[in-house]
Amino acid sequence: MLSLKKIHFSTIILFLLAAVFFLALSSCGGSDESSDDGWKYVGDIRDDKGEYVQVFIDLDDMSIEGDIRKFWIRYYAPISGTEQKYIRQIGLWEVDCRDRKLFVLAEEYYDVEGKLMGKMEERKHEDYNESSLGGKLTAAACRYAGRN
Repeated sequence: MLSLKKIHFSTIILFLLAAVFFLALSSCGGSDESSDDGWKYVGDIRDDKGEYVQVFIDLDDMSIEGDIRKFWIRYYAPISGTEQKYIRQIGLWEVDCRDRKLFVLAEEYYDVEGKLMGKMEERKHEDYNESSLGGKLTAAACRYAGRN
């Protein structure tokens, strides 16, 4: 009877440890930063002034038609002298997951106060390598729909 209680107690302890481990892993999420509204961190790039800008992709509102993915990205830039960031640029991009061709469809540029400074609405092919922003966007968009 005593050995049966030890086995039962050991099983409960093992189950609790596994549950705690699973919860810890699922809550950490590793380096896969994302927000509650579906925007996933892609990486940092340097702007024309040499400052780092954070780039996020919207996975929740991605348009999927066959191998084609259309998605929005946001560029967050630091506000000078503060820890805050603002949306400096948004863009609509497209990738063909079959041949890995990437296009910028439209972009809008904003100042620190959120005032529209300019925009571009022209389909432009974007050359990239796998480790660049274009490569990371392509991988995220194609992996999202199960194709990589």
